[in-house]
Amino acid sequence: MSASSTENQPVSVLIHPSQFPGAVEISMRDSLRSRAMNHKFHYDTPKQALRWLRVHESLSPARTDHDCERIYNAAMADCAARMSGVSEVEVISLGCGGGQKDALLIRHLIGSVANLQLRYAPVDVSAGLAIIARSAAIEAGVVPDSITPMCIDLAESSNWKSALSPILTTRKRIVCFFGMLPNFVSNEVMPQLGSILRDGDFLLLSANLAPGNDYHAGVINSLPLYDNELTRDWLWSVLLDIGVEKNAGEMMFSIVPCPNGNDLLRIESRVVFNRECRVEFGGESFIFGVGDSVRLFFSYRHTPARLATLLATQQIIIQESWINKNGDEGVFLCRRTGN
Repeated sequence: MSASSTENQPVSVLIHPSQFPGAVEISMRDSLRSRAMNHKFHYDTPKQALRWLRVHESLSPARTDHDCERIYNAAMADCAARMSGVSEVEVISLGCGGGQKDALLIRHLIGSVANLQLRYAPVDVSAGLAIIARSAAIEAGVVPDSITPMCIDLAESSNWKSALSPILTTRKRIVCFFGMLPNFVSNEVMPQLGSILRDGDFLLLSANLAPGNDYHAGVINSLPLYDNELTRDWLWSVLLDIGVEKNAGEMMFSIVPCPNGNDLLRIESRVVFNRECRVEFGGESFIFGVGDSVRLFFSYRHTPARLATLLATQQIIIQESWINKNGDEGVFLCRRTGN
């Protein structure tokens, strides 16, 4: 069955309480109070999801670098080959986006594993993206009834194992974490990933890397992937949606150390106000004076060695890795070694 043949049929999506309207309103108020935007507001509405997809298609090395196609294809093929002899598999994609990488994995699994019984759970803060990923999986060969899309704000979920329990089964598990690592503080997210990996389960993740031997210089070289008009328009749109015009401030990008004390660096986007601005939201007024700022976004850059150290804290080892020739994108096949 093709995805196009199901587009006029209702689709069930599990909505976690973190994405109930009241929780979303609280999260936006918290973002305005703390002057640090929850990343979900760049993705969670259909309009924002489509804006992100345009940025991703135009700028992400995973979509623009042909060598990235090679490494992702090699990673999916390797993972599928390791599932030989396993008849029941579940693929859980955290932050599934449009589901292109998941669909590639699914095609390799179907081609490599005889009589495969596959369940797929596309999980995203955007219900629209989870549905798009569902369609991609159907095109790749998954039976629609074996797909359970879920909408959840993982950043607001303190216990991922509990929050994801409706989609977790006893099957052999492949957890995909593509494009998500940059937007989480690593020593906070690693225990969450570790909680849903059982002994022998696989983790497929991607990481934005700082190319070259000089970590700081590599992060600087990555700035143009963020500091560009397409990304600026996407990031600013969350402020436009709450009434902040573009002439109210200037967007700036900078490189800052991780606030939790590890040795990672991240690229931050902030808007610095050049005039007083009042935002009315949820019955509250938020006033930003001249020189005040709001952090809209951050993205960590890793190295393979730093990533291996972080994973090891949860008894997760990297079994294989694939790095593109530019050195700015890596795919890592990992496995839990104890529980």
